[in-house]
Amino acid sequence: MAILTWLHTAYGDDLINGIRSSLPDETIYEWPGDVAHNEIDVAILFRMPPGFLKPFPNVKLISATGAGIDHYLLDPDFPRDVPLVRVVDHDFAARMADYVLCWTLFHHRDVPHFLKAQKERRWAYKIMRSASDVTVGVMGLGQMGRLTCERLAFLGYDVRAWSRSEHQIKGVRCYAGKDALPDFLRDTEILVNLLPLTAETRGILGKKTFDRMPHGGVLITAARGGHLIENDVLDALDSGRLSAATIDAFPVEPLPETHPFWTHPNVYVTPHCSSTASCATIVDTFAENVRRFRSGAPLLNEVDLAAGY
Repeated sequence: MAILTWLHTAYGDDLINGIRSSLPDETIYEWPGDVAHNEIDVAILFRMPPGFLKPFPNVKLISATGAGIDHYLLDPDFPRDVPLVRVVDHDFAARMADYVLCWTLFHHRDVPHFLKAQKERRWAYKIMRSASDVTVGVMGLGQMGRLTCERLAFLGYDVRAWSRSEHQIKGVRCYAGKDALPDFLRDTEILVNLLPLTAETRGILGKKTFDRMPHGGVLITAARGGHLIENDVLDALDSGRLSAATIDAFPVEPLPETHPFWTHPNVYVTPHCSSTASCATIVDTFAENVRRFRSGAPLLNEVDLAAGY
């Protein structure tokens, strides 16, 4: 029995050192390297290529290093009979809520107006709307979406939320199901996407959605690149249907240097960094799941492969 690791380089040696320290009795291999393929029964992986797991016939537990798992499920060779777990905790949700609040305030308070005026040395006074007059709609009510709604409501925004199933959140108007989506979008001025990527949500950020929003709305998407129909976003921005878009996740990453999002005056690009799990969170969650796996206890944050999250 042994563990295979393929980890994000952004953590340097901290992540692998933390895993080794937390699981001192485990044999741990780092990829790429000299790996005993048949020994591997646990793998913690960051965005492995399709078919990566085929040479490891004895894998019995797979762990993501974050909350997103759609790239695993897009692999036609992914072993669907093997439990897949992910990293989701309060800290992860709080970081996402911080990201959404930052950009909601940025657009609500029209920061680009003042930055442009300063660059031009213009005293460009502008009356600001109250948060209570701004309707923010959040799509997705998992742990991150729920906390984001609560924090937006605390700041005084008129918050509504949409998800597949019924939810109740104090101070938030909740909508559920496909049939409720048009009503949810009708008054949503700032649309926040925190949905999981599934067959039903792929391509949801496209013309049909934007046309149901008030003219001049704003898009903030910090979920998965597969939600975007990129040409529809550009068309909506160029027509004025959308006034701005903050985008953190893209169908192709890193975003190609020639992509029009980089230079569009109303697009704000961030490099898929809206909510990076802390090293301690990844280590603690993974180590606990390994211990549970070895003892036969229920796993933390196990993915429902049928639902896609």
